[in-house]
Amino acid sequence: MSKEALLLEVDALLSLLNAGRPVALGAIPWASPVVSFGNPAVSKIATLGLNPSNLEFVDRVGKQLQAPYNRFESLGSLHVKGWHEVAHQGVQRIWEACEEYFFRNPYDQWFKRLDRVLVETGASYYNRIGDSACHLDLVPFATANKWSALSPDQRTRLIELGAPSLARTLSASDIRVLVLNGATVVKEFSRLVATDSLKPRNDPSWTLQEGRVQGVSYAGRISEVGGIPLRRELLVLGFNHNIQSSFGVTTQAVANIATWIGRQSAGVLA
Repeated sequence: MSKEALLLEVDALLSLLNAGRPVALGAIPWASPVVSFGNPAVSKIATLGLNPSNLEFVDRVGKQLQAPYNRFESLGSLHVKGWHEVAHQGVQRIWEACEEYFFRNPYDQWFKRLDRVLVETGASYYNRIGDSACHLDLVPFATANKWSALSPDQRTRLIELGAPSLARTLSASDIRVLVLNGATVVKEFSRLVATDSLKPRNDPSWTLQEGRVQGVSYAGRISEVGGIPLRRELLVLGFNHNIQSSFGVTTQAVANIATWIGRQSAGVLA
């Protein structure tokens, strides 16, 4: 994946922001789009979530993060009043914040936990040299309210806006394995691919709370997202537990998920 392709993707997302479409659906108007967390160009494996947290842009009391603690760019940090004013240098800064995310001020409370499910693949978000991983989202825009607080219509339309960007990024990258983080991500992603692409399977080793919460794995291969053909076939793996927020997710369950991902992806990543 060339840097030029990634810069063009930033441009495309800025056009959406400039037209006001994401903002009308709840996106933070002054926050830059997030093409990726890390660099898809050097990653063979990526995790997939819903959308960037508002905590990538604000602190716990809602105050905007300022340099040197800001993780991504904003209208203020770029010194512009509107996204239409962002010149090439600004586009480069937006991309560089994505590319260097894990080596600046990452939201480790969220990503360190998810990084553990990749351990058996040898890849990590925090590898600058060697087997790198990156994170992508269904929607590349942070919203002021949490995903669960958005209306069903807002969520559906935001995913429709984000699907082309996700497809283009996956297609142009060298990503071979996509890992879906949690049941909601699996559900929403399944709407963008062929209905029978992901096969569910009960996995007792992931069961939580003495059997009250079943463990479910998902696996399949895809060659398109949202009707947009990809450059190659991808292996998609998913699990129903949300590693960061599911109540009672044990260290052993995470280790078992990591072992399964390692085994499933071994041939693809070799």
